[in-house]
Amino acid sequence: MGPPTITVVGGEEASGFASMLAEVLAANVADYRGRAWAASRASGSVVLAASDRDVAVTITFGRSDITIADGSIPGIPFLAGPWLTMADLCSGEVSPVRAIVRRELHVGPTTRLDTLAAAGFVLSVPASYYGKSRDRGKILGIAAVATGLVALVVIATRAARRSNGTQP
Repeated sequence: MGPPTITVVGGEEASGFASMLAEVLAANVADYRGRAWAASRASGSVVLAASDRDVAVTITFGRSDITIADGSIPGIPFLAGPWLTMADLCSGEVSPVRAIVRRELHVGPTTRLDTLAAAGFVLSVPASYYGKSRDRGKILGIAAVATGLVALVVIATRAARRSNGTQP
């Protein structure tokens, strides 16, 4: 099975935010096997919202595809923050975990942390991609590994629940 396909609802008429996310996700699942694996194991939707611009995008993970649509669905997990923070997140310049710890991003509701963790991992770009300094690269590398471990634990827990019949 190859990397998931990325579909942007509305195609060229979609927002720049949706298009930017599609580009990052497509590159990440094509270039990084671990991110493709996590994306193919994730299911459900996540909203990314630029709270200061009233712009939101919903990312829906399926087994072999990722769909990106403008707008949000009430009640599903979200990451929200200022436009510049969201742009940095979507370009891989900032780790979702680091932005949450620094309170640059807000998360809610926490009922589907597995989907949020998977989305954060699939969106993250290794520091080496940007040619960061060695020390900063180590810090970002540790953050990326931590994010990946969280994603793997959540995905493994979800798989165990499915095999026990406790979750759809």
